[in-house]
Amino acid sequence: MRRRLARWLARRDRGRVAHALILAALPRAIARRFDAAAADDLDATLELAIRHDSRPASYALTITGASCAVRAGAPEQAHARAAIGADDLILLAGGAVTWPQLLSSGRFQLTGDPFLALRFASLFRLPVVLEPVPARHLARREPAPSGS
Repeated sequence: MRRRLARWLARRDRGRVAHALILAALPRAIARRFDAAAADDLDATLELAIRHDSRPASYALTITGASCAVRAGAPEQAHARAAIGADDLILLAGGAVTWPQLLSSGRFQLTGDPFLALRFASLFRLPVVLEPVPARHLARREPAPSGS
């Protein structure tokens, strides 16, 4: 269900209004996904660049110890940068794709300090492998027997 919702929402990113709503929701969603335990004693600034034909956006993610502050706009200096389309970000957060899949296809790009860039996934609990689809979603309903 979550993957289906992610795919549906990702398709909506093509519209201007939907894209604006997605961008408005991103700072809070990013802060909620932040894993303080994975940050440990990290002190760094990351840039999250959202690719889009008509309205690209950037966010400064300032991580200090166990906290993450998200601000709209590119940081003055980022230690690492992650670039992704809003639709792919939704698919990623919804578990419909994994970050290695997006990275290998060029739809997710990491630059800057390689050690910090590779921590991006764990800092924001991005899926590395797809979770199996529950059996109840895979089971097909048998047609009702006909009364002939």
